[in-house]
Amino acid sequence: MSTSGNTADAQSALSPYQMHIIIEPPDEARPGDALLPAPTIQLRFRENVEEEAALAQDISSYWAVASLVSDDGMVALAPPSTSLVSGTPAGAIQEPDGAEADGEVGYVLFRNLCINQPGNFRLRISLYRMATAESDASGAAAALNTGSVTTRVIHIHHGAQVARLRPEERNILTSLQRRGIIRASSSTSSGTSEKEDDEA
Repeated sequence: MSTSGNTADAQSALSPYQMHIIIEPPDEARPGDALLPAPTIQLRFRENVEEEAALAQDISSYWAVASLVSDDGMVALAPPSTSLVSGTPAGAIQEPDGAEADGEVGYVLFRNLCINQPGNFRLRISLYRMATAESDASGAAAALNTGSVTTRVIHIHHGAQVARLRPEERNILTSLQRRGIIRASSSTSSGTSEKEDDEA
């Protein structure tokens, strides 16, 4: 498996959608601090997929879930650990106010994820579909993993410096604010701060 950032691990034909990491987590962070800028994924229609058929699947049935893996991507760490990561590891797909690009579907921002122990890690973000047609005998809906992507390596240590947004990341966040994906008041949760704005 490739060890570069934004790795497409498995994006299967179970879904008409494909994930792309448009904002990576920081290169480094302190244990217990929120990862800023917030890792952000974009969902797009796959190539050669009829949008009409894709739209027949309710986007609200899709969820993105972040898990923690080793820096080589080979070992799942959280889960099974319940203490290594804190925050909100799952998010619904947020649709923008008007599509600006062909094939654009929606976004997920992981605003408050924290890694609580030192080490080198990656986030693996998986796209799940709640499929009631494949419910078990109890009537509970099955969650189907339709694909995943893996971030770059994150170095967690006590001497980590606060990450600063790159211009392209700031432009993405500004666009997402304008289009209703994130509120202006939540900019600090997405890797910007009043101090940074004053220095820009």
